[in-house]
Amino acid sequence: MKEQKTTDRYTLADLENWRKVAGDVDPPVRLGVFGDPVAHSLSPQMQNAALRAYEINMQYARFHIRANEIRAALGFLRQLDFIGVNLTVPHKIAAFWQIDQADESATRAGTVNTIRLRDGKLIASNTDGEGFLRAIRTELSVDLRELRVMILGAGGGTGHAIALQCAL
Repeated sequence: MKEQKTTDRYTLADLENWRKVAGDVDPPVRLGVFGDPVAHSLSPQMQNAALRAYEINMQYARFHIRANEIRAALGFLRQLDFIGVNLTVPHKIAAFWQIDQADESATRAGTVNTIRLRDGKLIASNTDGEGFLRAIRTELSVDLRELRVMILGAGGGTGHAIALQCAL
């Protein structure tokens, strides 16, 4: 079966008319990243390579969702056959207030970067702090507790999660 490529990016209007817009895309788009901007995201290349490697019959796409559209976009997801989305700027804080349930990392940080859909419910996580911790261990071969860390630009949500991880 030949894979039909998704568009470079979708929009809120596309989500609103999803079955018409992407109904013929094969394998289907069931995962994605929401952001504004989002065209720079390398997530689709990485995630789609992993999906193909594990022979999972779905695709991951970019969604250009503006700050004032996040509530509507997440509402549309509840009605569609999506598995989940990742969030990037500027949605990590705003989306926290639109979800049904959050894990401990998201609750503590007050931000989310991953949303799974289960029975129409939005279940959120934040992996930014743990990702930062693992990167420090892997790249610097040191424990975070041995470092003094300065965080610049903590307003977008990722900084909240990293600051919390450092505090822990």
